[in-house]
Amino acid sequence: MVHLTAPILLLASLCLLLLTTPTLADTEFDFQNHRYKCQRKSGAIMDAIARHCRKDLHMPTGIARLGESFDGGTNVVSIAAKPACWMDGRVNDQTRVWIPEYWCTRQFWKVCSQGDSRGRGTQIFGGKGCQMFTITDFKKY
Repeated sequence: MVHLTAPILLLASLCLLLLTTPTLADTEFDFQNHRYKCQRKSGAIMDAIARHCRKDLHMPTGIARLGESFDGGTNVVSIAAKPACWMDGRVNDQTRVWIPEYWCTRQFWKVCSQGDSRGRGTQIFGGKGCQMFTITDFKKY
């Protein structure tokens, strides 16, 4: 009986740990919630996200940085390298970080849904923390 108690306690504590540890990444359900919230905030932003992410992007490049307007010219969705990444060498002119269409759209949905009441905001993504996704009122470069 004593021999079974230790493995059972170990297994029970492992299960408890797994159930109480938060997940690190958003699930597809979470992303669909972000999409729904963003659509309620601004259909124009959703359209700009779809246009900007319609093909895989590379960062840093002019196409990703210039972004896509959602109001005819002044407000854009864009992806740029976080300035600190340029300074510490994580990003340079030779860097070509691939951002697939799947992640481009979902990460912008998250920025929009967690942004202000109009869907504006900025969040950092990527393994090195250098992909700065922005939905902003600033003019295109």
